[in-house]
Amino acid sequence: MKRLLILLLAAALLLAAGCSGEKTDASPFGLGGAAGAGTETVAPTQAGTVPTTEGPAPTTLPETTAELPPAQPTTQPPETTAAPVVTTEPEPEPTTEAPTEPLDPWSLMKETFFGQGSFVDEYEDEYSYSYAIPGIDADTPGAQEINAAIDESFGAWVGEAYAAMDEGRGPELLQVGYHGEVWEDVLSLVIVCRSIWEGDYYGIYCYEVSTGRWLSTAQVLERMNVSQEEFLEICRRQFRQYYVDMYSEIPEDQRETYGYYWGLDRVDSDEYVNMDLQVYPVASGDLVVIAPIVSLAGADSYFHPIHLGLGGVG
Repeated sequence: MKRLLILLLAAALLLAAGCSGEKTDASPFGLGGAAGAGTETVAPTQAGTVPTTEGPAPTTLPETTAELPPAQPTTQPPETTAAPVVTTEPEPEPTTEAPTEPLDPWSLMKETFFGQGSFVDEYEDEYSYSYAIPGIDADTPGAQEINAAIDESFGAWVGEAYAAMDEGRGPELLQVGYHGEVWEDVLSLVIVCRSIWEGDYYGIYCYEVSTGRWLSTAQVLERMNVSQEEFLEICRRQFRQYYVDMYSEIPEDQRETYGYYWGLDRVDSDEYVNMDLQVYPVASGDLVVIAPIVSLAGADSYFHPIHLGLGGVG
């Protein structure tokens, strides 16, 4: 009887162990989503609420970070646009003061050639020569035209002098020099050539610095508010007076012999007084003309610079 009770107790324990094994097998299927899991599937749904509640958090981060960038550029442009205003304010000062500064003629000119020396010709005569060829130191059409004209005339003349010396002949051209005059913004480049037989020759080149123009005689007169009629009339009077003063030492009883009256009738004629005359203003505001005054000996005329007395020095 006691043995029978023991056997019955053992059988009951075995039945209890079998029921607990089915529960452990059902648990993985419920989590894994197997068919027939029943109400066991509620547990994973509730467990999944942890990531779903955390999910909105990262979606709000881009919204807050996206709002920050627009705020930064909107505050920066006023600072960058304000900087150029400060740097550009001082610039007008030198431009307004620059025109009041006097122009230095030597800073506006350049020397394109220089040569000097001595030479003994076939007659044992010694010559000293000095050649300085100038130009306008500017890169403008007017300056280029002036420089080309100087090279074509005076540069060629210097070349002929060197060629004569190479052939054993004395050069006709002895000296080429220059200087500059400035009136307002007009630079007058004055070239003076001295030869053995022909006296002095002049090359006048008036250059308007503000526009870069090569000014003609008519344009110089316009700048100085002098009409062409007034200019020509003044030249006639001045040429005639210069001629009279130059030959004043000829006795009256010999003037006919020397051709004095012949020259006096011609000196103020259209042949010598015309708009082809070379002129230039000096710093005082006076106008200088290179006057071809009739000569009674040698060449037909020789050039003489005459102040016309339009202003400043007469």
